Amino acid sequence: MTPKERVMAFFQHKPTDELPTDDGIFVLFNPEAYRERPPHETGGTDWFGVTWKYEASVDAIAPDHSQDPILEDICDWRDVVKFPDLDAWDWSRVEEIDHISEIDRENKVFEMMFVNGPFERLHMLMGFENALCALITDPEEVEAFFDAFMEWKIRLMEKVIEIYKPDVLMFHDDWGTQNNMFFSPDIWRSLIKPQIKKAVDRCHELGVLFDMHSCGKIEAVVPDFVELGIDAWQGMEINDIPKLKAITGDKLAYQTTPDYQKYQAEELCGELDEESLRARVRETFYAAAKGYCYRPMFLPFGGRSKDIMIDEILTCGKTVYKDC
Repeated sequence: MTPKERVMAFFQHKPTDELPTDDGIFVLFNPEAYRERPPHETGGTDWFGVTWKYEASVDAIAPDHSQDPILEDICDWRDVVKFPDLDAWDWSRVEEIDHISEIDRENKVFEMMFVNGPFERLHMLMGFENALCALITDPEEVEAFFDAFMEWKIRLMEKVIEIYKPDVLMFHDDWGTQNNMFFSPDIWRSLIKPQIKKAVDRCHELGVLFDMHSCGKIEAVVPDFVELGIDAWQGMEINDIPKLKAITGDKLAYQTTPDYQKYQAEELCGELDEESLRARVRETFYAAAKGYCYRPMFLPFGGRSKDIMIDEILTCGKTVYKDC
C-alpha cells in the first residue's frame, strides 16, 4: 500500500499493512484566506468581532477574555450576534493566500481544519463561564442560537468544500478538560449532538469524510459518534481508547495524541529515561492499535521526548500494526 492508500483505508475503517503516518496526509491547520480566526502568528479580531491574542509559550492563539464579551446574555443573541456575509468575502484570494494548488493530491490525503464548532463559538462570544451557565439556565435560547449558527456554518462548509476540495474535513469543537467534560453528557446529547449530526450529514452529502476533533476526557460520549456517522475522532489518550474501540468496533477510526504532557513533565523532573519512555509508548500502542482504525497523532511541542515517542510509534507501526 502507498502512504495515501493507508490513510484513506484508516478513514474508511479498513485494515492496512502498517501504520498510517504523516507521509500520506497533508493537513491545512490554519487556512488564512477567510477570517474565522485571525492570523495564527499574531492574533487580532475574527469576523465575529472576537479579539484573539497570541501566546508564544504554546505557539497558539486564543480568545482574549480580558476583553468584555460580545454577548453577555444569551437571550440577546438575535440582536447582538452578526453572522458574516459569506458572499461578500473575497474567495478569489484562496490560492494567493493558502496556495492550495501546491498540495500533492496525488500522493497525499488532503485534510482541512474547520475551526470553531457550536460550543467553541458560544464561549468565544460569551466567555467560558457565561457560556457554561447559559447551557443550564437558558437551553432553549442556546438551542436557537446553535440552530442559527449551524445554518451559517454549513453554508461556510459548502463554500470551503467547493473551493478547497479537501478529502477530509476536520471539524473542531473541544468539549472537555483532562478530568471530565465541560458539561454533562445529557447536555451534550440534547444541545450539541444534533448540531454535529447536521454537519456530518452535509459533509458526507458533499462527498467529504468527517474527522471530529475534540480534546479532553470525553469518553462518555464517544460511542455516540458511531450513531452520528463520524468517520474518525481526533482525541487524546487520557481517554480509555481500548475500551472505546471495543464498544465502537470498526465503525470509528481513532487519531489520538499520546499523553505527552505527562511524559514531558517527568522528563523535566529527571524521572524518565529513554528506555522507560519507549516501553510505555510500546505498551500503549499495542493496546490502542488492536483492531485497526488507529493512527497516533504526532505531537504539538518539540523536545527529546517527542522525538523518542515518534520514533517508537513508527517502529511499532512498521513491525506489529498489521498483526494487532
